[in-house]
Amino acid sequence: LRHLYAAKLAAVRTTSATSQDSLGSLPTPSDTSQPVPRPENVVADVAPESIWWGTGRKRRLRAAAAGKPAGVDEKLASVLPAALVRNGQTLAAQATKFFYEGDYESCYEVSKRVLESDQFHLGALPVHIASLVMLNKKSVVFYVAHNLVNAQPNSSVAWFSVGCYYFMVKKYQQARRFFNKALALENAFAPAWIAYGHAFALQKESDQALAAYRTASRLFPGSHLPWLFIGVEYMRTNSLPLAQQCLEYARTLMPTDPQIYNELGVAAFQRRDYPEAVHLLQRAAELSCVPDDTVCTNLGHAFLKAQALDHALESFKQARKMAPQNSSALCGIAFTLQLSNKPCEAIDYYHRCLSINREDQFAIEMLNQAAQEAATQMAIDMDLC
Repeated sequence: LRHLYAAKLAAVRTTSATSQDSLGSLPTPSDTSQPVPRPENVVADVAPESIWWGTGRKRRLRAAAAGKPAGVDEKLASVLPAALVRNGQTLAAQATKFFYEGDYESCYEVSKRVLESDQFHLGALPVHIASLVMLNKKSVVFYVAHNLVNAQPNSSVAWFSVGCYYFMVKKYQQARRFFNKALALENAFAPAWIAYGHAFALQKESDQALAAYRTASRLFPGSHLPWLFIGVEYMRTNSLPLAQQCLEYARTLMPTDPQIYNELGVAAFQRRDYPEAVHLLQRAAELSCVPDDTVCTNLGHAFLKAQALDHALESFKQARKMAPQNSSALCGIAFTLQLSNKPCEAIDYYHRCLSINREDQFAIEMLNQAAQEAATQMAIDMDLC
């Protein structure tokens, strides 16, 4: 659940006019007549550098090398006058675009530039707060919420920011109360509806979460976020056909969102269509603007099921490089090494995994089995000597 902000429809049209024309008329969620593209090969190489750096990080490095502010959109800078590029509305739209791409650092930098000149800019505040949530900046969210409530107590974005703070500290009942207050002030406030659904979903209250997401989809038919989160919630409740339909519709609305491909890959994995899962998760890794250890971990599990052990090991190592405390990646490395007949190395990674998550039953069982395999292998080696 990575989005807390459903922005204006004009800001999400990041695809070219040619790709929009090729889409034609948008199908309804129940329309499954369009075939899903199948991969020609089960395994396609994804450059580790492209997964590790991501397009967003490369963009910031290019901007730093050129001496430009972080988050500058090269295309807009080449076609718009300099004064219009620095306009608050233009920068707010750029921040929204970066947020939809998953580049939260660039989104934060651009929206912060807008708020430095106008601290109550309503076009930049919601996406700025959402990027702070995704970057886990609790103290900054608290400071922003405190200032907004004092300055604009009748503003929906002020109480939305308060709800986001309680959401970050995992006090979901208080968060729902403040999201509800924001909606009472402005019923058509998109970020509050999405966050309201998240607060229900994280407490496993699927009916209320789906109701909030459906309300958001009715109020904002051009946004792909409600359909994405409806699909995620259906996935959690194991309603795979409904989840597939909603995710496919979200992909039609926003074909460049890596989170959609990640969820579609997980759905294909649960259907045991492992070649399709590998294809979709590789596409998610290619589209990611920043390194994503979750996508790499999922890709590693898909490679395991596709019997591509070398690629699985590389994906798990990439995930561990991005998040050293990712116990799932450590367990995946250990299991891949065990399948590759390297039980001694697998034992070391199982211990690392259990040092982070002691209740991982799969790691405990496989550690015992790996110890038996290592003992048997040592006995055979001693007999041969």
